[in-house]
Amino acid sequence: ETLPDPCDDRVVKDLEPPPMRPLSDELFYDASGLPNYTVIKKHLAKEGKVVKEHFMKLISDTTELLKKEDNLLKMAEPVCVVGDIHGQYYDFLHLLEKAGSPKKINYIFLGDYVDRGMFSVEVVILLFCLKVAHPDNVVLLRGNHECRNMTEHFTFREECITKFDEEVYKAVMEAFDSMPLACVINERYLAVHGGISPELKKLSQISKLDRFAEPPIKGLLCDLLWSDPMNDEDANDYEFTDNKERECSYMFGKKPTKKLLDGHNLMSVVRAHQVQIEGYKMHRWDGESSFPYVITLFSAPNYCDYYSNK
Repeated sequence: ETLPDPCDDRVVKDLEPPPMRPLSDELFYDASGLPNYTVIKKHLAKEGKVVKEHFMKLISDTTELLKKEDNLLKMAEPVCVVGDIHGQYYDFLHLLEKAGSPKKINYIFLGDYVDRGMFSVEVVILLFCLKVAHPDNVVLLRGNHECRNMTEHFTFREECITKFDEEVYKAVMEAFDSMPLACVINERYLAVHGGISPELKKLSQISKLDRFAEPPIKGLLCDLLWSDPMNDEDANDYEFTDNKERECSYMFGKKPTKKLLDGHNLMSVVRAHQVQIEGYKMHRWDGESSFPYVITLFSAPNYCDYYSNK
């Protein structure tokens, strides 16, 4: 049922009006009581609304699942790794359409789901639906924007309060606090939002972190979310330098990256955190024909309607 035209003079027949009412319990949940993410996905794409009761239960169920997970997870192929989404819901839908159902392929999301884009709430709803419906096939890693400091400074808190209220925002922040920090893919790749740290000697250190809080301004947890690989021309000359652009954390080079990878029989660090014109970048610090030490993924095309990135 759609909203009536108040003036009966502006009907655009090729543009479908938004749904008039939120989804009922019977439509929001499937026969097994799980979120019917196929229906919800289409409903949100039409700019349909979700009632607070449904969203709060979804947040609670997701948070409980996340709390049970280790800081450092493992995932086997087939797997689709997704970089920053930043509230670009319709681009996110296109990605899911291309990659396929979580029933057939595993997903690792590298964080930065919210802020800047106009549909961060919708992105969170769909991500949480996917997690609850397929808890073993969907990994939601924490990015540097999954925190109070960033979401208050940028757009997510305001968007969340506009579309729902402060209670919903606080519940989402608790879910963000519960997100794991890294994932080893197929025993060959380390997936993380930002990168490595001067403090990171063994991956077992990640498992010992207390992640259930606002990220600190320095230290291993901070670096996992905030660090960046050095430019190709500097990566062979330095191990770590201050990350002046971010005003926190570090830039990391080839030597410590190689040492960490070799020590765990890994091939590469797969991370997000930086916009890429091609949508990705292979950091080939041993030359153009070499395997990349770091792979950067960014999944928000034409980021902020400015970058014209793929």
